[in-house]
Amino acid sequence: MMKGITEYVFEEPFIRTFMMPAVMPNNPMNDNKQENILNQNKFVNIDEGFLRGNMEKGTYVPYKNMTYIKPVLLDERQRALFEIQKLAFAAHDTNLYLDTHPNDSNMIKLYNDYQKEEKRLCDLYERRYGPIDLSDPMGLEMTPWAWIKEPWPWNK
Repeated sequence: MMKGITEYVFEEPFIRTFMMPAVMPNNPMNDNKQENILNQNKFVNIDEGFLRGNMEKGTYVPYKNMTYIKPVLLDERQRALFEIQKLAFAAHDTNLYLDTHPNDSNMIKLYNDYQKEEKRLCDLYERRYGPIDLSDPMGLEMTPWAWIKEPWPWNK
């Protein structure tokens, strides 16, 4: 059993999601202001939500008194990938919430903010370290198959 947050070293933490930015509802008849007020404090911060795998407050139930682990990031590259991963997760979890609450304009704005920041950090990362994945053809033109030259996690 673990108490508190345990530290663990991640080799290459990252996730990419491929979602289009949400669009604010155009119809004022669909805007549910009461729902927006009730849900604006429904989510935890990105760091906690990512580590526990759930952004909604009051829904995290640890398995057999265990808890999530806090990674030890060894260099700037790992920290950059981890930030991208957290934002991608937050956007994805917010998108799932919006599937059942499509009129929550506060959460739509938050989702769009997560998407913009993730894109900005991905662009910055790719300029410094090379492509993250094959979704951007420019990445292959800049540094074709650069990730093959890096040591694999099991080779470190």
